[in-house]
Amino acid sequence: MKMKKIALLTSSRADYSIYYPLLCALEKSDRFDLNIIAFGSHLSHYHGYTLDLIKNDGFKKIIAIDTAMSDDKEDSISISMGLTQVRMAELWKNNNFDLLICIGDRYEMFAAVSSALPFNLKIMHLHGGEKSLGAIDNSFRHAITSMSNIHLTSCDFHQDRVREIVEYEFRKNIYNVGAPALHNINSMELFSKQQFLTEFKVDLNSPTILFTYHPETINLDINIKNIEEIIGVFDSINMNILITLPNTDSMSSHIRKRLISYSKANDNVFTFNYLGVKGFYSAIKHCSFMMGNSSSGIIEAASLGCRVINIGDRQKGRCCNDNVIHCKPHAKDIIKAINEIQNLKKYDGDNIYYQKDSLKKIIKIIENS
Repeated sequence: MKMKKIALLTSSRADYSIYYPLLCALEKSDRFDLNIIAFGSHLSHYHGYTLDLIKNDGFKKIIAIDTAMSDDKEDSISISMGLTQVRMAELWKNNNFDLLICIGDRYEMFAAVSSALPFNLKIMHLHGGEKSLGAIDNSFRHAITSMSNIHLTSCDFHQDRVREIVEYEFRKNIYNVGAPALHNINSMELFSKQQFLTEFKVDLNSPTILFTYHPETINLDINIKNIEEIIGVFDSINMNILITLPNTDSMSSHIRKRLISYSKANDNVFTFNYLGVKGFYSAIKHCSFMMGNSSSGIIEAASLGCRVINIGDRQKGRCCNDNVIHCKPHAKDIIKAINEIQNLKKYDGDNIYYQKDSLKKIIKIIENS
């Protein structure tokens, strides 16, 4: 049987973490010729040059395409989208892929996928039908859904929303498979607290908040006020703050600089561009709780028994588990949520994004596509 030649698009550490179990399965199989197309912030030294992490994970075929810009201003993001389309067009022109796999809602992903349309590539989209009303990503996600031929959604509600977006004749290609990031998440070999201390110099035996905050790109001006409100909360609590810094978005550089500056002035605050899949999931498992507005708090945290304070509107509209407490980006509301969450035991409920044999379902769909 001829190997199916796959191009899988990854533009940031965030989507790479979600893809990771699927990547491993595709790489091990003799039925697929996996080509990882790494672009966007993966090639940004400012964001940790996470291309090295993909290489260190041992994947054989990685095509690196530099589309990162030097800043995150609105015009730079638009230019980056155009640059991505130009450079990806050259890739599609010179390679014959049987399937293009994409994920989510990023502007970089939208540009890459739209550049493939004239080449009539078959496109598979993961995590369509979701909402994040506090970010421009929401529009890009639905546009990518419209451009795709095959849809792998993370829960029934999102499957129904994709049905509303795509044309009738393509609805037979919509599959609810759950979130691939959750495959074997509970059996993954994670760091112990002592191993985490050795690896990252952060003691998770002490009360620790795992914090990730991305800009609300619908209302840019509010981000400066929001991060100052949050830092005011940090000043008022006696806990370690383990921060994973935001990816490329408008205003993300301001947030990054403010958090790094705050970390340098406070011994209990630690900033990282990326902890790696194992490190990040270990931090989720062992931290006191998560806080911020990361989709990981919405999707993965429940499977690791972690409770979450979701701040603001970036994730507004996304289906949530019962481990998530929502609050406004005001100091008094955040402190109230912290007091509430500290009185709760570890989360032991279900995760709406989990499906047994999710990865097997995805592999079968790829084989038959």
